[in-house]
Amino acid sequence: MTRISICICTRRREEGLKRLLISFNEMDIPDDCDVSVIVVENDQENHSEHIVREIAGESELKFKYFLETEQGLVYARNRSVREAGDCDFCCFTDDDELVSRSWLTELMRCQREFNADGVAGPTYPRFTRPLPSYIAGFHKPDMADYGAVIESAYTGCLLLRKAYLDKLEGPFDVRLNLTGGEDINLTYYISKLGGVIRFNPYAEAFETFQASRETVRYILQRTYRNSNTGLYARYLRNPGNFKLKSLPRLIMRFFNGLILTIPMLLFGKDRRLAGLIKVVNAIGGFNFVLGRNNKFYK
Repeated sequence: MTRISICICTRRREEGLKRLLISFNEMDIPDDCDVSVIVVENDQENHSEHIVREIAGESELKFKYFLETEQGLVYARNRSVREAGDCDFCCFTDDDELVSRSWLTELMRCQREFNADGVAGPTYPRFTRPLPSYIAGFHKPDMADYGAVIESAYTGCLLLRKAYLDKLEGPFDVRLNLTGGEDINLTYYISKLGGVIRFNPYAEAFETFQASRETVRYILQRTYRNSNTGLYARYLRNPGNFKLKSLPRLIMRFFNGLILTIPMLLFGKDRRLAGLIKVVNAIGGFNFVLGRNNKFYK
């Protein structure tokens, strides 16, 4: 019997959490698998336990709820892994997502076929309205072929062998507690330890969007954060002269962005946005070099 713990972290997203847990009740369970759902609420007070109990009362799955009062997503993620206990795999997704009926069976199908130490899948956006292609395209998930080996992955749709999580301190790095990027670093370290993470495009999850995220403003904010956090996460892996080595690439990206942005009247909004993304990406990098790290999760 393969023991799987689905690890969920939540904070003040009661409706989103409820939708996610209901989608667990509707998904197919892989053969010879014993599945538990671990819900860790990251707050000073209990807001969501009643939701977990409500869904658990209608489910054949085992649900466990925990309150983690230490502020920060990393503390909640680490608590969920600890509470997962002696299982074979931990499976991660987020409290603003839904999973497909075949989500877990597809993750385990790929794992068993390749004896993989991890399997990642795509997370597709569910918009509130039709969007222009230059906005919708930004939110498309990165894709790879079935079974392709990937070095790192996000926790929005991810299965990991528990034995590798137990080898790493944390296992998520608390230095990334307020910035994000802890999932990319974790999976990178697992790969460096010899773990093999595969991709399955059929293991689908879906992220529920709000209108505020369907704007150019949000895209630029997210671009800044991804650049700033991504460089900080990579810096933690191998400090050395990383900041100095990053500067030439950031300068080139900044001026390439300006070149794309200037003719915006001729080439339209999609061309303008492509240039702005490069400029903002570079600005996020420059602030990292100056020691200014974003605190998105504060």
